[in-house]
Amino acid sequence: MAEIMKNLTEYHDLTLLLEEAAYNGNKRQIRWPGYQFFGYFCSYWPEELLLAVGLEPLRILPPGTNSTPALLPTYCCSLARNSLHSAIKKDLDDLKGVGFAHTCDTMQCLESIWSTEYQQKVLSLVPPVHLKAPGAKDYYKEEMKSLLHHLSEITGKNPASVELDQALELTNHIRKLTKELDQLRAYLPSQLTADLLRAGQVMPREKYARVLGNALPILEELGEKQSTKPLILVSGAVLETNSLFEMIENLGGRVAADDTCTGYRHYAEPAEPQLLKDPLEFIIHRYMEMPPCPCRHLQLNERIDYLEGLADKRKVAGAVLVIRKFCEPHAWDSVPIAKRLKDKGIKTLVLELEGSAVGGQERTRLQAFLESLMGNS
Repeated sequence: MAEIMKNLTEYHDLTLLLEEAAYNGNKRQIRWPGYQFFGYFCSYWPEELLLAVGLEPLRILPPGTNSTPALLPTYCCSLARNSLHSAIKKDLDDLKGVGFAHTCDTMQCLESIWSTEYQQKVLSLVPPVHLKAPGAKDYYKEEMKSLLHHLSEITGKNPASVELDQALELTNHIRKLTKELDQLRAYLPSQLTADLLRAGQVMPREKYARVLGNALPILEELGEKQSTKPLILVSGAVLETNSLFEMIENLGGRVAADDTCTGYRHYAEPAEPQLLKDPLEFIIHRYMEMPPCPCRHLQLNERIDYLEGLADKRKVAGAVLVIRKFCEPHAWDSVPIAKRLKDKGIKTLVLELEGSAVGGQERTRLQAFLESLMGNS
């Protein structure tokens, strides 16, 4: 594994992607001059609409400073608090706007603060909570139409079907490339795969598609032919760094399945893709059918069934359910998921993190968990 990481510096495309992941978009004005970025927080925010009006999507991933701005109570997650701190420091002033897709109470509170305290354009998208409810698709389409209208006002560009088709072609191409990357997980260092996926959320998408396409053959060549490490499923919300993945790797495990907001779930294609003539309906279909997070529902046990199936498919020995401190949706979600996986014989660790970085206490718990998988406990 160390040899793989050492050899990466020999390849320009891989180096570029790892640099982008390390910067998390914070050097965008220097590295990508001439691009107009629009910030967003949630994987349910439709990147296609931003691309269609000439904007570049940027997932807001603040530095892990553990700030506590006075405008937010201390019992909000560090992602919200640190993002607001970045706004207060004017680190996000260059963005053409910031988009919120209604998820949890904390993010809705953050949206209200952002829209009243800062001069940036703040746009809101409210996807259906129950994605299969009667009328959900029609409602979702009206929300998308309204969002597209407001985005058009920002750039003065009213996209026709051709621009939406081009945006769809690009995002679908990226999803196919990331699917290839995800299938290489068991043979690549866990932190490497996490970085490469996160890079695609903080850099211009056309550049990402080209560079990742060039890098995939190199990754196939460098990847281990086989691995004896216990395979792990990781599920959770946003992880701004690869800290957790790196620690799992260093302790002898390998993340073979990633169900995090900043991981493969962000890119996952529908289980049953449809050919639809209307590009807007195609976009809606994709977001309605993507693997749901705890803030969205398809059917009662759809998310639990999905994770169980993913664990089966990747033949994982254990699962780590990550909860950001004060993240109620993922905390509630972890109870039935942990029970289902344990009933299936998959050892499961529920791990709470203050931020995305893993410290000494988490290391101790992860080490004990991995040793139990390797039969050393």
